[in-house]
Amino acid sequence: MVEGYYGGFGWTSLYGVLQQWESFGVFTVLFPLVLIFSVVFAILEKINIFNNRGVNLLVALVIGFFTVSNPYVGGFFMYFFSNIGLAVAIIIALIVLIGVAIQPEDKTWKNIFLVVGLALFLIVLGRSGAFKVLFGEAFGYWLQANSAVVVLMFIVVLMIVAVMMGFKKAGGTIGKIVPTGS
Repeated sequence: MVEGYYGGFGWTSLYGVLQQWESFGVFTVLFPLVLIFSVVFAILEKINIFNNRGVNLLVALVIGFFTVSNPYVGGFFMYFFSNIGLAVAIIIALIVLIGVAIQPEDKTWKNIFLVVGLALFLIVLGRSGAFKVLFGEAFGYWLQANSAVVVLMFIVVLMIVAVMMGFKKAGGTIGKIVPTGS
Protein backbone atom coordinates (compact mmCIF):
# COMPACT_ATOMS: atom_id res chain seq x y z
CA MET A 1 0.00 0.00 0.00
CA VAL A 2 1.35 3.42 -0.96
CA GLU A 3 0.96 6.02 1.79
CA GLY A 4 1.88 9.09 -0.22
CA TYR A 5 1.90 10.46 -3.69
CA TYR A 6 4.63 11.49 -6.07
CA GLY A 7 4.61 15.26 -6.11
CA GLY A 8 7.44 15.92 -8.57
CA PHE A 9 10.09 16.29 -5.86
CA GLY A 10 9.65 12.85 -4.35
CA TRP A 11 7.20 10.80 -2.37
CA THR A 12 5.28 12.69 0.28
CA SER A 13 2.14 12.29 2.33
CA LEU A 14 -0.57 14.64 3.46
CA TYR A 15 0.63 14.27 7.03
CA GLY A 16 4.12 15.30 5.90
CA VAL A 17 2.69 18.40 4.23
CA LEU A 18 0.80 19.30 7.43
CA GLN A 19 4.00 18.86 9.45
CA GLN A 20 5.82 21.19 7.07
CA TRP A 21 3.07 23.76 7.39
CA GLU A 22 3.29 23.48 11.16
CA SER A 23 7.05 24.05 11.05
CA PHE A 24 6.49 27.10 8.81
CA GLY A 25 4.06 28.55 11.36
CA VAL A 26 0.93 28.29 9.23
CA PHE A 27 -1.21 27.06 12.13
CA THR A 28 0.25 29.24 14.88
CA VAL A 29 0.81 32.50 12.98
CA LEU A 30 -0.84 32.67 9.56
CA PHE A 31 -4.28 31.20 10.30
CA PRO A 32 -4.77 33.17 13.57
CA LEU A 33 -3.63 36.33 11.77
CA VAL A 34 -6.15 35.81 8.97
CA LEU A 35 -8.92 34.99 11.46
CA ILE A 36 -8.29 38.00 13.70
CA PHE A 37 -7.85 40.29 10.71
CA SER A 38 -11.13 39.10 9.17
CA VAL A 39 -13.13 39.50 12.37
CA VAL A 40 -11.71 42.95 13.20
CA PHE A 41 -12.13 44.14 9.61
CA ALA A 42 -15.75 42.93 9.51
CA ILE A 43 -16.50 44.70 12.81
CA LEU A 44 -14.87 47.93 11.61
CA GLU A 45 -16.78 47.77 8.33
CA LYS A 46 -20.05 47.15 10.15
CA ILE A 47 -19.73 49.97 12.69
CA ASN A 48 -18.17 52.27 10.04
CA ILE A 49 -16.16 54.25 12.60
CA PHE A 50 -13.48 55.56 10.21
CA ASN A 51 -15.65 55.97 7.08
CA ASN A 52 -12.69 54.73 5.02
CA ARG A 53 -12.18 51.16 3.87
CA GLY A 54 -8.40 51.58 3.62
CA VAL A 55 -8.11 52.76 7.21
CA ASN A 56 -10.29 49.86 8.36
CA LEU A 57 -8.00 47.47 6.46
CA LEU A 58 -4.86 48.95 7.98
CA VAL A 59 -6.21 49.01 11.53
CA ALA A 60 -7.42 45.41 11.26
CA LEU A 61 -4.05 44.30 9.89
CA VAL A 62 -2.12 46.06 12.67
CA ILE A 63 -4.39 44.59 15.37
CA GLY A 64 -3.95 41.15 13.78
CA PHE A 65 -0.15 41.44 13.81
CA PHE A 66 -0.10 42.74 17.40
CA THR A 67 -2.31 39.88 18.51
CA VAL A 68 -0.28 37.20 16.73
CA SER A 69 2.95 38.57 18.20
CA ASN A 70 1.73 37.25 21.57
CA PRO A 71 3.05 33.66 21.73
CA TYR A 72 -0.04 32.36 23.56
CA VAL A 73 -2.50 33.40 20.85
CA GLY A 74 -1.41 30.88 18.21
CA GLY A 75 -1.48 27.96 20.60
CA PHE A 76 -4.81 29.05 22.01
CA PHE A 77 -6.46 29.20 18.59
CA MET A 78 -4.91 25.89 17.52
CA TYR A 79 -6.20 24.03 20.58
CA PHE A 80 -9.48 25.95 20.70
CA PHE A 81 -10.54 25.14 17.15
CA SER A 82 -9.37 21.53 17.30
CA ASN A 83 -11.57 21.10 20.38
CA ILE A 84 -14.44 22.96 18.68
CA GLY A 85 -14.40 20.20 16.06
CA LEU A 86 -14.85 17.66 18.83
CA ALA A 87 -17.69 19.70 20.34
CA VAL A 88 -19.46 19.91 16.95
CA ALA A 89 -19.28 16.12 16.61
CA ILE A 90 -20.82 15.72 20.08
CA ILE A 91 -23.59 18.21 19.25
CA ILE A 92 -24.43 16.36 16.01
CA ALA A 93 -24.65 13.06 17.90
CA LEU A 94 -26.85 14.76 20.50
CA ILE A 95 -29.15 16.12 17.78
CA VAL A 96 -29.64 12.62 16.41
CA LEU A 97 -30.35 11.15 19.86
CA ILE A 98 -32.73 13.94 20.86
CA GLY A 99 -34.49 13.71 17.50
CA VAL A 100 -35.29 10.09 18.26
CA ALA A 101 -36.45 10.66 21.83
CA ILE A 102 -38.30 14.01 21.84
CA GLN A 103 -41.31 15.09 19.82
CA PRO A 104 -40.77 18.18 17.61
CA GLU A 105 -43.49 20.21 19.34
CA ASP A 106 -41.90 19.63 22.75
CA LYS A 107 -39.68 22.60 23.66
CA THR A 108 -37.42 20.83 26.17
CA TRP A 109 -34.78 20.37 23.48
CA LYS A 110 -33.96 24.08 23.75
CA ASN A 111 -33.09 23.71 27.43
CA ILE A 112 -31.09 20.54 26.75
CA PHE A 113 -29.06 22.26 24.04
CA LEU A 114 -28.50 25.30 26.23
CA VAL A 115 -27.05 23.20 29.05
CA VAL A 116 -25.03 20.91 26.76
CA GLY A 117 -23.78 23.81 24.65
CA LEU A 118 -22.66 25.73 27.72
CA ALA A 119 -20.94 22.64 29.12
CA LEU A 120 -19.16 21.95 25.82
CA PHE A 121 -18.11 25.60 25.55
CA LEU A 122 -16.59 25.47 29.04
CA ILE A 123 -14.87 22.16 28.26
CA VAL A 124 -13.39 23.56 25.05
CA LEU A 125 -12.19 26.68 26.88
CA GLY A 126 -10.67 24.54 29.61
CA ARG A 127 -8.87 22.25 27.18
CA SER A 128 -7.49 25.18 25.22
CA GLY A 129 -5.90 26.70 28.33
CA ALA A 130 -8.07 29.81 28.50
CA PHE A 131 -8.83 29.35 32.19
CA LYS A 132 -5.12 29.12 32.94
CA VAL A 133 -4.55 32.41 31.16
CA LEU A 134 -7.57 34.12 32.75
CA PHE A 135 -7.33 32.81 36.31
CA GLY A 136 -3.65 31.89 36.63
CA GLU A 137 -1.72 28.66 36.90
CA ALA A 138 -3.30 27.61 40.21
CA PHE A 139 -6.86 27.52 38.85
CA GLY A 140 -6.48 23.97 37.52
CA TYR A 141 -5.26 22.70 40.86
CA TRP A 142 -8.06 24.51 42.69
CA LEU A 143 -10.64 23.06 40.31
CA GLN A 144 -9.28 19.53 40.78
CA ALA A 145 -9.37 19.89 44.56
CA ASN A 146 -12.87 21.39 44.62
CA SER A 147 -14.56 19.73 41.62
CA ALA A 148 -17.13 17.95 43.81
CA VAL A 149 -18.23 21.26 45.33
CA VAL A 150 -18.44 22.91 41.90
CA VAL A 151 -20.57 20.07 40.51
CA LEU A 152 -22.81 20.18 43.62
CA MET A 153 -23.29 23.95 43.23
CA PHE A 154 -24.13 23.46 39.54
CA ILE A 155 -26.75 20.82 40.40
CA VAL A 156 -28.28 23.04 43.10
CA VAL A 157 -28.52 25.97 40.67
CA LEU A 158 -30.16 23.70 38.08
CA MET A 159 -32.68 22.50 40.67
CA ILE A 160 -33.52 26.08 41.66
CA VAL A 161 -33.99 27.03 38.01
CA ALA A 162 -36.23 23.99 37.44
CA VAL A 163 -38.38 24.88 40.47
CA MET A 164 -38.67 28.49 39.34
CA MET A 165 -39.67 27.42 35.83
CA GLY A 166 -42.28 25.09 37.29
CA PHE A 167 -43.55 27.94 39.46
CA LYS A 168 -43.98 30.19 36.41
CA LYS A 169 -45.77 27.44 34.44
CA ALA A 170 -48.17 26.81 37.30
CA GLY A 171 -49.14 30.46 37.33
CA GLY A 172 -47.64 31.12 40.73
CA THR A 173 -50.00 28.80 42.65
CA ILE A 174 -47.29 27.10 44.65
CA GLY A 175 -47.80 28.01 48.31
CA LYS A 176 -51.19 29.70 47.87
CA ILE A 177 -54.11 28.71 50.04
CA VAL A 178 -56.84 27.57 47.70
CA PRO A 179 -60.31 27.41 49.27
CA THR A 180 -62.15 24.15 48.79
CA GLY A 181 -65.80 24.06 47.81
CA SER A 182 -67.43 22.94 51.08
